[in-house]
Amino acid sequence: MAQTQTITVGILAHVDAGKTSLTECLLHTAGATKQRGSVDKGSAVTDGLSMEKERGISIKTATVDFEWEGNNYALVDTPGHVDFSAEVDRALGVLDVVILVISAKEGVQAHTLNLWESIKERGLPVLFFMNKIDRSGVDIDAVFFALQKELNVSLMALNVPDTAIPASPVVIPLNRANEFRSTPVVEASFENLADKDEEILARYLEGEEIELDVIAETAAPYIDNQSLIPILFGSAKLDLGIDGLLQALTNRSHLSPEIRPSHAAKVFKVEYDQKFGRLAHVRNYGVALKAKDVVHSQGLEKDVKINQIFRYALGKLEQTGQLESGEIGVMTFSEMVMVGDVLGAENFDDSFQRIGQSVLSVEVQADEDKDYQKLGEALEILHVEDPQLEFKWHKDEREFHLKILGPIQTEVLKDSLHRRFNISASFKPPQVIYKETPVASAEGYVRYWMPKPCWAIMTFKIAPGELGSGVVFSSNVGVNDISSKYQNEVKRAIPWSLKQGIKGWEVTDVVITLIEGSEHNVHSNPGDFLLATPMGVLRGLENADTTLLEPMYAFEIKAHQDYLGAVSSDLNQLRAQLNAPTFDEDFFTLTGKVAVDKAMDYGIKFNASTSGKGRLKLTIDGYEPTTTTDEKIRPYRGVSPLDESQWILHMRGAFKADER
Repeated sequence: MAQTQTITVGILAHVDAGKTSLTECLLHTAGATKQRGSVDKGSAVTDGLSMEKERGISIKTATVDFEWEGNNYALVDTPGHVDFSAEVDRALGVLDVVILVISAKEGVQAHTLNLWESIKERGLPVLFFMNKIDRSGVDIDAVFFALQKELNVSLMALNVPDTAIPASPVVIPLNRANEFRSTPVVEASFENLADKDEEILARYLEGEEIELDVIAETAAPYIDNQSLIPILFGSAKLDLGIDGLLQALTNRSHLSPEIRPSHAAKVFKVEYDQKFGRLAHVRNYGVALKAKDVVHSQGLEKDVKINQIFRYALGKLEQTGQLESGEIGVMTFSEMVMVGDVLGAENFDDSFQRIGQSVLSVEVQADEDKDYQKLGEALEILHVEDPQLEFKWHKDEREFHLKILGPIQTEVLKDSLHRRFNISASFKPPQVIYKETPVASAEGYVRYWMPKPCWAIMTFKIAPGELGSGVVFSSNVGVNDISSKYQNEVKRAIPWSLKQGIKGWEVTDVVITLIEGSEHNVHSNPGDFLLATPMGVLRGLENADTTLLEPMYAFEIKAHQDYLGAVSSDLNQLRAQLNAPTFDEDFFTLTGKVAVDKAMDYGIKFNASTSGKGRLKLTIDGYEPTTTTDEKIRPYRGVSPLDESQWILHMRGAFKADER
């Protein structure tokens, strides 16, 4: 008898669209919970953090299992606020199918578009659920057609909303909705199917009334290949449309991945637990994993042992003997596996664009000096849980720095430090993260041959690269002058040589060429070239000089044309690059680019200028040159390779002054 696979379902949405409420409805309807949890009352199963209960928002992804009609499901509730999109990025890597929730009240929102782009890029099967159809003043038809237009999809309604009595709406399965054939949603769904299927098109053009069961049966394969996107209507508040959504998931159950014949698992989340310590959340794709099994960690490049395996049962950890294929579990290991690690020899494609990119930096300070060391240890734990924080500890300056996505994230971090670690800390205002790039071409020479035994002599040519080209390295030196094993060390050292340039920022859009060099047949060793490379590269950057690049937002604004003047005026004050607006009936769409530094607080201004009725989508869109001023330049953190004597002593272990 074949093993029943577990289907992992992610619930995604713009903040406040009702994701967590929908999760609670699915669990209750499926019989996993005796009563439905409430976001407002702080009793939602997937909102385990105190701050989540108090604020009524999801901050961390949470997984809970349930069964329905013979199928096993792992439901992943994700945060909706863009500041926590790193959690969504990590969850997307382990999903089989997505429920994208849209509010019938607010319609297509900015983050809805971000999420859709990520779902589409990964090719994940998706179901739309239009929530809150019970709210007063909703225009379901308008939201339906806006979805089709703005996401460029063909929708197929699986149920039909009846809001004739606004206070008591109902939904009717499509195969029983004969009296609703003439409604805009149903007509559009039939037309979308006719565009895909020639037989349906022919019968449709002849004016034949096709049986609804035939419509549903014909649409199924087009829904499977996602040329038609299924949509259901309902209300999590009223438990409306939940049965239909569960049935739609059941119809997608054959899309779950095949069991792989060997170890194949992915770590998508790491957290610390007071009782069990470091916990790794794992999706298993291969054969069953058991406690005490030894698996290969691709991240650590060695074998690790599974110490314990747990499952989350309605928010509580329960120890289990093994993790079957398809299941999500929580494990402790003999080594410190990291987020994104793959267990086994499988290759998982993870070259996708992130929903959010950190372009802001904050400094964190302990309110009491006695907590300085304790704060550093706590921030290291938070960094392990969320690697995008990129925690840096500058020991000489006694400073802690993090990268963040937005100001809400700092509030959550401050709360976490207080509740979890009993540390009172303050966050300085966010600062934009600049980058630097060479102004001209120049050479950097390094001769590391004292004190022996050592020998590495090299000359690097540093040249500006095309905007957005990143780092390009090549070597013109033959292996008779510097052998391959030493040149490999040079190549390995290039990325961390550029972490800080001569103005204190990461260097990009640069072409580096090793043009001359030599080794010694007695005194050279690989570490010599690893040590010398940053000295030569930084010397070349110093000779070339560098200029700063600043991060840019690409914006897309949609609002009523009455607000065009106010919005344009605001953007002109921010020195934004504006494209010509386009118009669709009474609404305009305006696109362009603006510096992150100028637009950090633009969302507040935008809501005021449009009376909260406009839509603003901001997406990080590369870096562009900016004026280099003294206040933007940072001192080099740690020991600079330009201070060659100190750098050599540091790298040879005479003293340690690492950033971390």
